[in-house]
Amino acid sequence: MYFTNIQKLENLLLVAVPQDLMDDEVIQLRREVLQAIRQYGSQVVLLDFSRVDICDSFFGRFIYSTSKMVELMGAKVIIAGLQDIVIETMVELGMTLPDVDAVLDLDDALALTRSLSQNGGAPTEDSAEIETLTLEG
Repeated sequence: MYFTNIQKLENLLLVAVPQDLMDDEVIQLRREVLQAIRQYGSQVVLLDFSRVDICDSFFGRFIYSTSKMVELMGAKVIIAGLQDIVIETMVELGMTLPDVDAVLDLDDALALTRSLSQNGGAPTEDSAEIETLTLEG
C-alpha cells in the first residue's frame, strides 16, 4: 500500500520514495510531486531513494521522467540514497540522468541545497567537498 510522503521544507520538497511501488503508484507519486511543486512554488526537489532496493526499467524511467518534468517546471532535482544495486541496474539498462545531481545521502543533499540557495542556484566552492555523482552511460 502506498502513502504519500512529500514534505515541504522552505523552498525544498523532500520526497521519500517508498519501497516496492506498483506501476500505478509510481505514476501517482510523480503527479503528486508535480502538484506539490506548483502548489508550493518549490525550487528544489529532493528525491530520497534510500528505501528502494529494486529497480526495473519502468522504475528507472520513472526516475528519468520525473527529473525531466520537475526541470520543465523550473525546479532543480537532487537524487539521494540510490542503493548500489539500483545504480548497477540503471547503468546496465543504459539510463542516464544528465543535469541531475546525485548524492550519497540526505546530509549531502541538504548541504548541496544550502549551497545552491546561497549562490542563486550555482554550487559554491564550499560545495566542492560534497561528492556528487552524475549518472551518465
